[in-house]
Amino acid sequence: MAEKEKKNKKIEAMMVKAKETISSNERVKKLLQAGKEKLDEMSGSAEDKKTFVSHVQKVMRMIRAHFTGEFKAFSVKSMVLLVFALIYFITPLDLLPDFIPALGFTDDLSILLFIFKSIQEDVAEFEEWEEAELAE
Repeated sequence: MAEKEKKNKKIEAMMVKAKETISSNERVKKLLQAGKEKLDEMSGSAEDKKTFVSHVQKVMRMIRAHFTGEFKAFSVKSMVLLVFALIYFITPLDLLPDFIPALGFTDDLSILLFIFKSIQEDVAEFEEWEEAELAE
């Protein structure tokens, strides 16, 4: 099997897992916990990872707000994409291993930015809601 085909199958499997995950609050809680743990491992990392960490934290806040019922404006498609992004982040089988200096999180960041761009209206609406919540 060609390397590209293997990567496509991994991505397809992650998308299936994302769809399955959003159907269970327990699975979402476990995913959020795994994301937090991986972020905690990154704390104190180089400056160039700070933006990446803030994006992952935003994904986690969006997922949490949706599943706690605080913010219900996300479509199923948006939620699947956000959960996919978090699964991709915590999955050790990246296209580029995270331990490679300066490149390891490039694929994770690329996926996050692609997803943010594809659901940019939802992200903007969430950011406005979050700012309003903080202002209260």
